[in-house]
Amino acid sequence: MTQKLLVTVVVGGVVYLLTNVLGADEEGPWQLVLSVLCGGIVLIVQFLVSFVNQMNAVKDSVDKRFADIGKATKLFNEVEKLRGDGVPRLAEHATKVVSMGPDILHAFAHAEIDRLAAQMEDFTNLVAECPGENHDWLMTLTRCTRKSIDAISTTVVDDSFWNTEPAGRYLTAQREAILDPERRIRVRRLFIVKRPEEFSALGPICTEQRDMGIDVRVVALEELPPYFRRGKMIDFIVFDEALTYEIHADQLSVNSSTTINARANEVEPLRRRFNLLWDAADPANSPNGLPGQVRVRSGGPDPD
Repeated sequence: MTQKLLVTVVVGGVVYLLTNVLGADEEGPWQLVLSVLCGGIVLIVQFLVSFVNQMNAVKDSVDKRFADIGKATKLFNEVEKLRGDGVPRLAEHATKVVSMGPDILHAFAHAEIDRLAAQMEDFTNLVAECPGENHDWLMTLTRCTRKSIDAISTTVVDDSFWNTEPAGRYLTAQREAILDPERRIRVRRLFIVKRPEEFSALGPICTEQRDMGIDVRVVALEELPPYFRRGKMIDFIVFDEALTYEIHADQLSVNSSTTINARANEVEPLRRRFNLLWDAADPANSPNGLPGQVRVRSGGPDPD
């Protein structure tokens, strides 16, 4: 306001001086009236410009609010579809946690939300990857399975996993899925070793898992024809014949990444490969439930 009045006074003064210079020979109050009139016009113009700017700011604010309301409405409609899931509960508790506790907790909560959002975005492409071996994914997929779990393990005797706490939870979850009267899923596990001499080392592991209701077989690569050995030879699990959990190792045989894949054209070759190798390790040649020799069918199809 002070700036507007100052501009008005300056303009009025300038007009008054100009009228005095240009009309020095004329007498009358018209110089004063003209300066006051010009100053008033300038003041009114300033108020109009300010008003227009404020109206534009209000319009932008209203447009932004309506856009936010539109986004919120769309998000609410999407969340409504997931009312029975944990999305509403996630939103409710996420808003609470950022208002309590230390700053490090707030930062951690935001980081977890960002990680989950990125993971959901990956799932829209039907594939997601994470560093290392993700035991949380493994447990969740086991609990979500409704039909079958087919797993291939290429490790000779992976004591670093099967004797660990995550392995115990994983096997327990599989047993619960097998015994669940509403699910009764089928679990098959195929161990792939390099030589038949390694069968005996897998005995205790196979016995334990068979006792839990898991169908276990063992196959030796040395006894397979070359065309059986072609293709991917990685640890993978096929859940419900529709999604794969793949473990990728680096040059040092360390599990470097895990991939979840639900793309049908990439899941189907692994599913067929599992069935091919599973049939090669026929249990008829494994008396008393122990790993035995491999019977290879002649004339079988080429693996993927």
